[in-house]
Amino acid sequence: MRTAGIAIALAALAASAPTASACDGKADVEAAFIKQQKQPWRTEVVTKAQDGTEQLQRFDFQPPDKMYRKASAGGESIETIGISKWAWSNLGSGAGWEELQPMHARVVTLQVEEAFAPPRVTADFNCLGDVTVEGKSYRAYQTTPEKIATGETLARTIYIDPETGLPAFNIVGAPDASGDPVVKGVFTYPSDIKIEKPY
Repeated sequence: MRTAGIAIALAALAASAPTASACDGKADVEAAFIKQQKQPWRTEVVTKAQDGTEQLQRFDFQPPDKMYRKASAGGESIETIGISKWAWSNLGSGAGWEELQPMHARVVTLQVEEAFAPPRVTADFNCLGDVTVEGKSYRAYQTTPEKIATGETLARTIYIDPETGLPAFNIVGAPDASGDPVVKGVFTYPSDIKIEKPY
């Protein structure tokens, strides 16, 4: 899904709430992400390496063509802003913001274009019904679990807020949600997202 370095193709949401026994998971997930694109949103993604260290990425998106990204790991952070075909980066350590040359800016531009491209789902999602996460009930959709090279069995689970129809969580981990996830993406929708050129 598209978001924070973790790209999955997404896909139109039925107007009424689906039930676990009769719903089109792929269409529901796609619709939630289509709806997301029409307003500013934030994605915070935590990935865990084999050694247990974590990397946090934050993406702010402001339609139609603005993105802010901050990646943090080991006490260091890198910031990037993309607006249309222009991009800037701040490598931290007091370096300050610097405009990227067109070749490097193009990489950021492609991320922005991907974020606002019409979402489409390529994976099938099974409907899990209502599931409580962090004290709130969401509609949950999960891919078919797969065993990876490490021997772990993982699945991607998308949680959609039934009140807004918007994605709330994108989690890759054990299908039964046991243990720490390999990837945890959290979607929020702050009203004050405003992305501008840094100087």
